Formats: sequence, structure tokens, C-alpha cells
Amino acid sequence: MTRCTTRLIIVSLFLLMWMGGCSTKVVVPPVTLDAAQLHLDGKFVWFDLFTTDMTAAQNFYDRVFDWNFERTNAGNAQVKTIFSSGRIIGTMIGRDGEPGDSQWLSYMSVTDTDHAYEAALRSGGTGHVPPKDLPNRGRIAVVLDPQKAPVALLNSPVGDPPDRKPRANLWFGAELWTTDVDGAVRFYTPLGGYQSEQVDVHDAVSYTVLYTNDQPRAGVVSIPWNDVDPQWVPYVAVEDIQATVTLIEDNGGRILIAPQMDVKSGRVALFADPTGAIVGIQELEPEED
Repeated sequence: MTRCTTRLIIVSLFLLMWMGGCSTKVVVPPVTLDAAQLHLDGKFVWFDLFTTDMTAAQNFYDRVFDWNFERTNAGNAQVKTIFSSGRIIGTMIGRDGEPGDSQWLSYMSVTDTDHAYEAALRSGGTGHVPPKDLPNRGRIAVVLDPQKAPVALLNSPVGDPPDRKPRANLWFGAELWTTDVDGAVRFYTPLGGYQSEQVDVHDAVSYTVLYTNDQPRAGVVSIPWNDVDPQWVPYVAVEDIQATVTLIEDNGGRILIAPQMDVKSGRVALFADPTGAIVGIQELEPEED
């Protein structure tokens, strides 16, 4: 992901939010249909795909993860809601850009968007979209952390999706790629109310897990390549990682990191979709008898 891509995504989100308050209103869905008023600070509760080719992206995710896409507004074909097994999980937003410039934007739940936004700025972050209300979605802001990874801060009026047992083709959390693991942990710990723990995933990799109430919320790791900017990468749970890797390659995706037995027992991989957006996959643990 280039810094130009980051700017384009932020501009696209700003335009979406602006349209939500004008005569050509774009009505986006809430982050959950449960409406339980359950707020889980620090949880990544929503993911938006900003893509330069909506048709290619939709066909890819439909074939790989069996996701469904529905036009969010009858009069606007550039915004679609994403469903998995009938559950609402994200939005796809079309935008201009060079091939390969697509990216997912991750949303962190916060109790008070304005307070979190100001706290992020005081801690060395950069404000790019100040707090603004988006109908149904809630109060949103976007900041770049000190290493320039974009993250959205969200307080949802209906609450957050409840914690559930992981299921195939649904989100499995998010991972921050950064140039400064310790600095990133210091920045995000108060922002999300996290506790942190360094864990062993590979001899050459420093990996930190962020928790709230003993529930893992995200991972923090050094960027795996020199030519990639800091960013949050969403993960999808899968039943069979090797079969999913084959589906990804057969449908135009590119495997960036293949499953390796010395990394989480070969149960994780990373890929870029045909439009350039990066996603991780993690195989579910086998069911115990």
C-alpha cells in the first residue's frame, strides 16, 4: 500500500460521510443487526473495502468466501453491503485509482469518538477525518497512527457485534503491520483499553497480541516487506487453509505469505485480492470430540 493509496481512501471515506448528510444521501447499514447496545471497546467491529474494480472484487470474494453483495442504495451503485451467511460484515466502496491501489479500512470500537480522536492526536497520531456522524453507522473519525497506518474510530449507536465462536468466512480480527512494534503498542494500548502480551509465532518475528477482558482483539507485527507501508490487515477465518489458498490463486488472487509450519503450525496465510487489497486468513482450530 502506498501513501497515495492512504490519501485516496481517506478522501473516499470523507466523501461518503459528506454524502450521508446532503441531498444525495448515502444510507449505510449499522455494524450489527442485533441492536443489543453492547459496546466492546478495542474490538475491530467493521471493515470497508475501498476498491478500484468493484466487479472484480465482488466476483473474487464471492467465489473464495461465498460472500454476498447487495447495493446499499438503489440510486448508488458505488456502495454495496457485504454479507456472509446472512450476517452483515462490511461495505464495498468503489473509487478511482490505479490498479492495485485497493485497501481495507479497519474500524475500532470506542466509547467516545471525539475523546479517542483527541487522545490519538496527543499521542502522536495525525487527524485526517475529524469526528462526524454517519447515519446508521455512528460517529466516525480517521487517524493515522505515528507510523502512518490509517485506522477508523467508531462509536455505533446500536452497539457492537457480540463476541461469538469463530466461524468460517467471517472476520477473525485484525493485524497491524508497523515499523515500530513497541511504539505502536504504546499508542494503541490507551486508545483501545488494551492489555498486551508478546507471543512466539516465529523465531525471527516479534509478535504482540492486544487484549480486552482476556479476549484477543488484534496482533501487532513488524512489516514483512520493505516496500509496504504500515497498515491494518483484516483476517478471515477458514475451515481449510490449503483449499482456500487454491481458491485464491484460481480466482486471480496473489499469495503473499504461504502457510508455513513454523508459523502457527501452517494455519495462517496472507494474500492480495485481484484489485490489490491485502487480507489474512487463519484456519479454525479442529473441533474437540
